[in-house]
Amino acid sequence: MAAVAAMSDSARVRRVFELELRRDCTNQAVVGGLDRMLIQMEEDGALPIGGELRRLVAALPAGGYKALDRNRRQDWLETAIRGLNLEEAGVARMRARPDVRPAPPRVVAVPPLRAARPAPGPRERLAPAPLPTPKIPLDAPIERLPGIGKAGAEKFGKLGVHSAADAVYFFPRRFNDFTNIRPIAELQPSKERQTVVARVAMVREMRYGRRVKGAEAMLQDSSGMMRAAWFNMPYVARSLAEGDMLVVSGKVRLFKGRPQMENPEFEPYDADISSAGRLVPVYPATQGLSQRVIRRAVGFAVEFLAAAIPDPVPLAIRERDQLSPMAESIRTLHYPGSFVEAEEARRRLAIGEFLAIQCAVLMRRAEWQGGRTAPPLEIGETLTAFANSLPFALTRAQAGCLDEILRDIRADIPMLRLLQGDVGSGKTVVAMAAMMAAVRSGHQAVLMAPTEILAEQHYRSLSGMLGGSGPSALEGVFMPAWFDRPVRMLMLTGSLSAGQKAQVRGDAAHGGADIIIGTHALIEDDVQLPRLGLAVVDEQHRFGVAQRLKLRQKGTNPHLLVMTATPIPRTLALTVYGDLEVSTIDEMPPGRKPVETEWVPPHLRDEAYAFIRERLDAGEQAFVICPLVEESDTLELRSAEEEFERLKAGPFHRYRLELLHGRMAGRQKDEVMSRFANREADMLVSTSVIEVGIDVPNATVIVIEGAERFGLSQLHQFRGRVGRSAKQSFCRLFSTEEDPGPEARERLEAMVDTTDGFQLAEVDLAMRGEGEAWGSIQSGANTMLRVARLTDRDLLYRARQMAIEILERDPRLQRAEHRTLAAAVKPFLEKATEAN
Repeated sequence: MAAVAAMSDSARVRRVFELELRRDCTNQAVVGGLDRMLIQMEEDGALPIGGELRRLVAALPAGGYKALDRNRRQDWLETAIRGLNLEEAGVARMRARPDVRPAPPRVVAVPPLRAARPAPGPRERLAPAPLPTPKIPLDAPIERLPGIGKAGAEKFGKLGVHSAADAVYFFPRRFNDFTNIRPIAELQPSKERQTVVARVAMVREMRYGRRVKGAEAMLQDSSGMMRAAWFNMPYVARSLAEGDMLVVSGKVRLFKGRPQMENPEFEPYDADISSAGRLVPVYPATQGLSQRVIRRAVGFAVEFLAAAIPDPVPLAIRERDQLSPMAESIRTLHYPGSFVEAEEARRRLAIGEFLAIQCAVLMRRAEWQGGRTAPPLEIGETLTAFANSLPFALTRAQAGCLDEILRDIRADIPMLRLLQGDVGSGKTVVAMAAMMAAVRSGHQAVLMAPTEILAEQHYRSLSGMLGGSGPSALEGVFMPAWFDRPVRMLMLTGSLSAGQKAQVRGDAAHGGADIIIGTHALIEDDVQLPRLGLAVVDEQHRFGVAQRLKLRQKGTNPHLLVMTATPIPRTLALTVYGDLEVSTIDEMPPGRKPVETEWVPPHLRDEAYAFIRERLDAGEQAFVICPLVEESDTLELRSAEEEFERLKAGPFHRYRLELLHGRMAGRQKDEVMSRFANREADMLVSTSVIEVGIDVPNATVIVIEGAERFGLSQLHQFRGRVGRSAKQSFCRLFSTEEDPGPEARERLEAMVDTTDGFQLAEVDLAMRGEGEAWGSIQSGANTMLRVARLTDRDLLYRARQMAIEILERDPRLQRAEHRTLAAAVKPFLEKATEAN
């Protein structure tokens, strides 16, 4: 019966191959192409060991049938049809004469495309060469792959590749497009990557302006020459030599009317690879590990192990949603026939990654809330009295977010909610209303900030809402007219004396404090909060699993509200904060004007100074932000101390200047900020300590020195220090060079184009990718994404629905059909715990 089944399969496949020949080898004989059909047969067990079909598939290169050119496809098909005819004839003879065994058919092989091969010429006949399937387990060390010894394994280890399975999952970061090599003369300015093959005519180290070093090369082909520039990478000049033939790939822009590539990627030209005329994978690399070695090892692993990689998406969902086979998608992503195929394969694999993440965050949420009771908090009529006491009306977005929070904390299920809003959108007043619900209900509230200066700012803000001003660790008793009893608010920071800290801890432990503001010291073991009902965490770093456990260990199950002023794209919120519900304040208070932003290169600096003097003469104030506290020869950036002295003696000698930086004592910083807030100074020169926590409505100008050195998120946070009143405000982005390089230029242009923090978050996400974007708020789990992108909104939402559906039936992923998914979820849960 097995022989009959084998003949049936081979006859069916032979007919498909014959149809493919009649259709001129276009890979359209079956839906999805021959590779999909063969891979599906392999996964269904329809390629018997020792059978002709299996040998034929093993003879294909790593890229599969679709990677062959037309002539080689025809050769392979003709050979395959002859072999299958022989096999069918042998099976028929065996059925007629059971005592006679058919002679084994000849086996032919197509050399893998990644191997060296002469340039295309007359059609060649294929030589017989059987390919045995090596037996390498997925957990085998990387040394088991061809060409990888101990030294090579150490280099692969630097890339996170330690096992054969890691090699299968080691996906290309881009492709050299040998289907579309362009002559230099045909290059066009574009944001799309373009590829040329050219000879190095000249290469040298360069200095761009006073501060930025780099490399420059002139590249030449038969059609012309172009310039390639590598900013901040002078070592490139030492790695190239005149006469080198390179494959160069990058974005093209015009420089003095001629094409130029900026910070392009390159590798030595390999005529054997380029002659294949296809997409060639380019993998992340490290020193001493060439693309040729990586391609050989990874190609071998993919060819023989892709089918053994488990799929985290349960079979029932794969069948229902008609997802492509995992092995097919892995092979395609390594060796695609086109960019469209590569993207389709990446998206299929991304579903599995997102599913694992969503299961992890939903399981964390269930663990936090399941089976535990939180104190119900009710604000009642206090909300109206509090709102009426404010000098402004809540915006629609503020009121909506507050309703969501108050609804959560009325219940006895511990709240887990993220409150996000742009700088100046009014998150603090929303949090204050929630904290007063805790106080009114007889419980305590804490507000934790990432830095002491921000904790002090919160104390000032909340003091104003309670009817007082000025921080004091020993007093802090307020008598708001809108509340029926005194409210005691204390602050616990590192700058307090030992006696003051002991007093605050004692008051917190014995019920003498209603609201406690401080840094993360608040959740340390020596701080007791017996009546804690609500914890508000205002930070840019993840307040994770370990910190939550510390809150719970204090004997309560408090509600948790996390605030962030860094606008987070929805997809990022679903991963970084996926176990939290999200409330978004997406509008600014009425009367606020967008901050007018300009990029100021060095030659326009004096003009910008003149404009700033006009604003100061009008009675307004200005910030000047510098990257460093003191001068650095290594970074060659303007320091706050150096710039303070230069501005004071030069363009702003007629004005009152103050200096602020993180090395100052807390009291000294308070004094500086108090003088600036009270208009006793016209200009504040500061390091990045003012990124958060400083609110001076009369400050209408902010200058950011060395703006190209800051990330987009941080630039936006700086800009948020102005524009906090009805006055028109201005942001000037000072670069140290006329042309700071392509990536920095893109960031600065984005800042000029929009003041919408959520739009900038999306831009930053697209520019920098998942591993880096908004790095100050990312959890460790995000760095574990191999193929999924946080711009894949539709895939993430789809995966979240899958996760909800699965966990409703199997909350702990204990069923047999979910074992593979449970194994994929485990690293994300462990990584989140370790990172926090």
